[in-house]
Amino acid sequence: MIGPSTHSYPKSARLRAAPEFQAVFQGGLKHSGVFFRLHFLPNPAGRPRLGMAVPKKAVPLSVARNRIKRVCRERFRLAAVLPSGDYVLVAQRRAATAVNAHHAREFHA
Repeated sequence: MIGPSTHSYPKSARLRAAPEFQAVFQGGLKHSGVFFRLHFLPNPAGRPRLGMAVPKKAVPLSVARNRIKRVCRERFRLAAVLPSGDYVLVAQRRAATAVNAHHAREFHA
């Protein structure tokens, strides 16, 4: 039997509600890369939290959407130092065909 993971991604580190996403989209900073668009809303009092949007129009296959989310969550979790705030990653069409190493490279750029 496989036990629970010691490297989980807690709910407290996620953006989950639509109003949280909207606040980041409306009041945050934006940076576009090749595979992702990053929205960031600083919050000095809180810890870094991640939300992801992988639209079906950009990435039609659910397997690819889930892979992108899984890789991004892991990179976010392993990031050594991130400013406190809310992050939303929006996958672009090219993210569907990229390998995990390309996603990782853009995440750390």
